[in-house]
Amino acid sequence: MAKMRSKDLPPLSLEEAFKLFSKGLFSGYGPFWNHVLGYWNASMECPQRIFFLRYEELKKETLINVMAEFLGQPFSMEEERKRVVEEIIKLCRFKRLSNLEVNKNGSLNAFTKNDMFFRKGEVGDWSNHLTTQMAESLDQITNEKLHGIF
Repeated sequence: MAKMRSKDLPPLSLEEAFKLFSKGLFSGYGPFWNHVLGYWNASMECPQRIFFLRYEELKKETLINVMAEFLGQPFSMEEERKRVVEEIIKLCRFKRLSNLEVNKNGSLNAFTKNDMFFRKGEVGDWSNHLTTQMAESLDQITNEKLHGIF
């Protein structure tokens, strides 16, 4: 979100941004937890149309088979024999996608460059940025707002 902030405004420290995010005020889509809960509820109401997952799950290479099944296009034995699955996994790796020309230099609109949506793509990188107290606070808020979902 810091990358999306207008250059006319002073930069926010991580601590200030964290406080705003925790209050549900630092997201272009409203409070983060409401956003997630809306999609979770929709996926429960219509599981054949909405595939809900967490980033940690997205990083698992076995997910490709689950997604193919969800889309009604499971891989055939022939495709598996020809290693099509492995090729798709290579094409979808974070490093490759984040280095595509459209993601390095393209724009969603006049204010939002595509590279704003990419960081490191590493599960757990938050621990290099948030204090223990921040992490505990987020866990508490998440448990309150999304109780029973994960």
